[in-house]
Amino acid sequence: MIAAARELGPQGISANVLNPGPVDTGWMDQQLRDDLAQRQPGGRLGTPADVAGTVAFLLSPEGRWVSGQLVKADGGFSA
Repeated sequence: MIAAARELGPQGISANVLNPGPVDTGWMDQQLRDDLAQRQPGGRLGTPADVAGTVAFLLSPEGRWVSGQLVKADGGFSA
């Protein structure tokens, strides 16, 4: 990711990695959902819309300055 950011930066391309943490996309059983939600500071799992919002920011003009980063958009799960 850092190498990609350095190589692509002169072309105006940013390169990042997104770690969204636990996202409820339908594959989890209820027990796993409950267990993971208890570990979240906000008490809920991420949604595809949460991830999409972060990606949209990184792709927007406002997010253009962010490059070469591991972005933890996990609702505090890794805290």
